[in-house]
Amino acid sequence: MLYRDSATKAQKLYYEMILKSGFPVKGLKPEDLEVVDFGLSQGELDSFKIVGLGIYVLVNAAECGKILCFLPNQYMPEHRHQSVIVMPKGSEFRKGFLDLKKIVKDFRGLEEYGEDAVYLVPESEKIPAPKEGILIPGKQEYFHTIKGAGSMFVPGEPTANPTYKIPKDQRPYTTAQHEVFLEPGVGFHLADNTPHSVVAGPEGLVVLEFSLTSRDPLDIFTNPNIDRITRIEERPK
Repeated sequence: MLYRDSATKAQKLYYEMILKSGFPVKGLKPEDLEVVDFGLSQGELDSFKIVGLGIYVLVNAAECGKILCFLPNQYMPEHRHQSVIVMPKGSEFRKGFLDLKKIVKDFRGLEEYGEDAVYLVPESEKIPAPKEGILIPGKQEYFHTIKGAGSMFVPGEPTANPTYKIPKDQRPYTTAQHEVFLEPGVGFHLADNTPHSVVAGPEGLVVLEFSLTSRDPLDIFTNPNIDRITRIEERPK
């Protein structure tokens, strides 16, 4: 949860970062930016600056393009984009599948299918989708850095001394610890169902992300306490 005044300040900071990046976005306004606190900020900007993310969606149809913004030293927690099967309301859970609502905090379904549909996650990629189900393929992503620097962590040989370190309280929830250094002009492709996290350097980080259709509520975080959908509330008087 973020207090509205904290969210507004964060939007202005991200807006300034995009302007300074030199990437042209005609008509961009601070309020167009989504702020993501992952349910960990307790309302305040100071804690949001440690773990958080700013997003501007360029397009999200059959293809998706986003600008991802990280404040200085800000961390995006580890998560993955796995295939999900949407089953009709009342469907029974099957062997070999997990209930997405039990592994994604406060998941309320997708708008196009509704909260009452049954959302299944296959325990193995080899398990076929039920015939009556609708398969939403795991999202592949391509990141391209346009401003600043940062460290992306993906599966592989753990990096002993990464350039930028994951916050201590998030390390127990980080399984992928191989560093990919991000700097302007560097691109990196992520396969679906790949755990990944990012921490920005001291100047912050601005990245272009390209993928197929983005459905953010389906993101599966390693930290079970994370809520992908940010709740904006008024500050108590």
